[in-house]
Amino acid sequence: MTVSDDFIPGDSYDAGPNYPVVFGIALTPIVSGVLLALAGLGIAAYLFTSLVQPEWQRNQELDAQVRDKNNQLAQQAAIKQQIEKARADLAAADRQRRDVLALFANEASLDTLPLDLNRQVGTPSPREFQRQENARFASCPLEARQNRADFKQQYGDLVVKPQIRQLTPLPAATGVVNDSSYGALVNGKLKREAATFSFEGNFSQTQAILRRIERLQPLLVLKNADISVGGQGGRPPKSYYEVRGNRVQLVPNCQPEAKITSTFQLEALAPVPQEEIKANQPATPPKQ
Repeated sequence: MTVSDDFIPGDSYDAGPNYPVVFGIALTPIVSGVLLALAGLGIAAYLFTSLVQPEWQRNQELDAQVRDKNNQLAQQAAIKQQIEKARADLAAADRQRRDVLALFANEASLDTLPLDLNRQVGTPSPREFQRQENARFASCPLEARQNRADFKQQYGDLVVKPQIRQLTPLPAATGVVNDSSYGALVNGKLKREAATFSFEGNFSQTQAILRRIERLQPLLVLKNADISVGGQGGRPPKSYYEVRGNRVQLVPNCQPEAKITSTFQLEALAPVPQEEIKANQPATPPKQ
């Protein structure tokens, strides 16, 4: 007799699901999730190493090349600036050299130097000098006006005529400068024309003449100055007095001027031509 719903031993209604087994490992949901995650990581690593990493390295190389090119461009710009600065410095040095050389004498200025000096001294013409002297004597007493020659002989000139007394070449001091008198660096590079230069004038005339000589185009050097008062005779002027009754008084507008004689060794400096400098240089011995 069979009775339904009776308990049959051996049957189990609580048994769990059956999972596939791989290499002895049941592929439960957790294990499957872990395996899928590991597989995803492996695929991601493979894709990174095979696709992403080469592109990333390529991008790094391109960035390095871009930085290198930028550095090269910056260096080229800096080099270009240095070249432009060197060119500007060279042009400035060349202008300065020309300006310095323009200060020195040349053949033309040396030829006209006596005429230039005479022009700077400014000797008046005989008519102009006579007019100046007449104007000064007009302020003197009648006795001085009537005896002008005696007055000038006894007291001196009312008007000093500026004039050159001497301009004599000095051959011993002329030639290429090698005595370091202007510094050792210019030895063999400058030459000079030397002369004894002497002129006369009153104080204001002497001062003006020296200032005008300083402004001459060629570079002139005045050395060994000898300045004396009284002209060639070395006698200073005497004061002129007038006797009026029992009194002797000074006549202020009729006093002779002090004549100053200035004597210098004048040197006109000029650069030695490059051809002459090279010709005077000692020959370089041949290399063994």
